[in-house]
Amino acid sequence: MSKRIVVFGSGFVAGPVVEFLSRREENQITVASNILAEANRLATKYPRVSCVEVDVTNESQISELVAEHDIAISLVPYVFHTLIAGVCIKFKKHLVTASYVSKEMRELDQQAREANVLILNEIGLDPGIDHLSAMKVIDDAHAKGAKVKSFASWCGGLPAPECNDNPLGYKFAWAPRGVLMALLNEAQYLKAGDVVTVNSNALMKSAKPVTLSEELDLEGYPNRDSVPYREAYGIPECDNLIRGTLRYKGFSEILDDAHLLGLLKVDSKPDEKITWAEWFEEAEKEVGGISSKSKQALEWLGLIDPNSKLPVVDSMLDAFCTMLQAKLQYENDQFDMIALQHRFEIVHNDKSEYLSSTLVVKGDPKGFSAMSKTVGYPVGIATQMILDGDISDTGVKIPVEQHIYEPILEGLKAENIECIEQPMNALNENFFIG
Repeated sequence: MSKRIVVFGSGFVAGPVVEFLSRREENQITVASNILAEANRLATKYPRVSCVEVDVTNESQISELVAEHDIAISLVPYVFHTLIAGVCIKFKKHLVTASYVSKEMRELDQQAREANVLILNEIGLDPGIDHLSAMKVIDDAHAKGAKVKSFASWCGGLPAPECNDNPLGYKFAWAPRGVLMALLNEAQYLKAGDVVTVNSNALMKSAKPVTLSEELDLEGYPNRDSVPYREAYGIPECDNLIRGTLRYKGFSEILDDAHLLGLLKVDSKPDEKITWAEWFEEAEKEVGGISSKSKQALEWLGLIDPNSKLPVVDSMLDAFCTMLQAKLQYENDQFDMIALQHRFEIVHNDKSEYLSSTLVVKGDPKGFSAMSKTVGYPVGIATQMILDGDISDTGVKIPVEQHIYEPILEGLKAENIECIEQPMNALNENFFIG
């Protein structure tokens, strides 16, 4: 019996989703996108895949598609998920997304339950694989009567070390705005049972060394609000808890100075009549100078160029994005990497044991990027499990229960995406928070 799947969105994550689901002969896939040429490239590459143009702000267009399919996947920006979810509830169709559960999405939980519909969110990489691999260790510890006293989760999408060829140690596979906007959020985490708040001005200054291996000597800074994960992961005993972002060393220093200079301002329109050199001279004078490393990096990016005027854009952040996008692209033979590491302090019989769970995946310059694989394959696997009846939950959920995370981890292993667990030493008192 054929299964009909509609995938909203045709961006970089859609490839692995469609590739995985097209392996099953009973699956008929429709890629619905506002960029028809992009959707058509997917449709012509894989069997039993068609494409259609859609406006994801148009409820009637969404309704028409959801009504004639068995399940929906939303890979469009998260702001559109709630509209699609509401339509799915109306037509009693399940929905899968890789995005964080928003307040608006959470409010649909009761309606989804009453309609016997599952809306499975946070099933990408981060959030996604991080939940799956964390819960495996946590549940194993609890099953042995142990407690999780400390938990740290570090994750980042980066250029592979052999492709790391610029002062920031970073490249963009898509628009940089989202990465920069994330630096304007405050962060919270738990240390010794107390909530620590880091405001956006101090976020880059809070970065600490995080060494995954000799090759991956990185730095990390806190990501959003980690505190709710004590409840989400069922670890009320946890005193130290942080979720953070990984970058190559030096990134935080340069971005901290960029923030200081005003390059992350969203309410300041650039003066397109002046050159970058003129702008930099004035901005540096106002803040009393920046580090030589930052100055060299900004010069490399073209932000001290006497021959280049500021672009005509809405904000200094957008002007910065323009320069980053021009200089920090992947070349054809280059590839990305994702690095994810959880660190646990597990207390059993009054004795602390330390454990890590590490995932490193590199992209294929002739195929899928590491980021698209590690976001797309979990989405595809979860969708297939729902279609096969292996997940029968209802409501708005994230993948933190064993009957969901265990088979998805097994499915990922078949795609060479595997978290390696091993004992480790507690290096110092800041082992988890630094």
